[in-house]
Amino acid sequence: MANTKDIKRRIQGIDSIMQITNAMQLVSAAKLRKLRQRLEKTRPYFDTVYENINEVLATTTEVTPLMKIREVKNRAIIIVASDKGLAGGYNNNAVNKAIEVVNLNKEANNIIYTTGIRSIDLIRRRGFDVNTDFTHISNDPLLEDAVAMGSYFSRKFLEGKFDEVYIIYTKFNSMISFKPETIKLLPASGFTNDKKENVKHIDYDYEPSVHTVLTQMIKQYVNVTVFSSLLESSVSEQASRSQAMENATSNGEELVDELRLEYNRARQAAITQEISEIVGGAEVLS
Repeated sequence: MANTKDIKRRIQGIDSIMQITNAMQLVSAAKLRKLRQRLEKTRPYFDTVYENINEVLATTTEVTPLMKIREVKNRAIIIVASDKGLAGGYNNNAVNKAIEVVNLNKEANNIIYTTGIRSIDLIRRRGFDVNTDFTHISNDPLLEDAVAMGSYFSRKFLEGKFDEVYIIYTKFNSMISFKPETIKLLPASGFTNDKKENVKHIDYDYEPSVHTVLTQMIKQYVNVTVFSSLLESSVSEQASRSQAMENATSNGEELVDELRLEYNRARQAAITQEISEIVGGAEVLS
């Protein structure tokens, strides 16, 4: 049995760690509320862009180069991850999802990008190279960051450098439910659906042309999708970190309770031993 000084030192150490985890949990909860508000404001804009593209496609057979399906030789995979740790399985789950996408077509040249430095080692450990051009933008994503990313991959797709572009992000469902999802950014697809009666059929006059308008709308859709993915992942990151820190604090409390019980037992054993020594000494002297 450890002595009381060692146990007391361990209790003090755990108490100090619990103060940190509790503070981190409160900070993550505050950031989570702020990011959720931004996410809720973004979703209606995303839905509007999506609906407008559907309306245009319902009135034309025009297809832009950003929608062209071709043989996949080069594929870009964007992993939305974090620059910080202590967020449970947030980063690891996103990387695992990306590896699933890679395994769908191993014959293609898969080029992996990441927005967070925490995923870099995880990717390299699995034997893949990673491009770090877009790191350090995941903690507090801005629309400018999303536009830069979306424009880059749209341009590279048009140039033929990439035949497919996927983005892996973590979708926020609730405080205890968030899981990695995959979106095929390019070639852009999935706009026209089976419920064509729900799509507005309006005769538009396109200026300068339907091709130009549709191309710009697809580019806007890509940018908004990237921004929405960054926000969803940021919310999920804070929820995951808040949950992890809450669990750590709870586990620390349980451990402290066990150590206090052990401390009391050790203290009682020491007192009993002292009494026994006193009684034994008295018997010797008598």
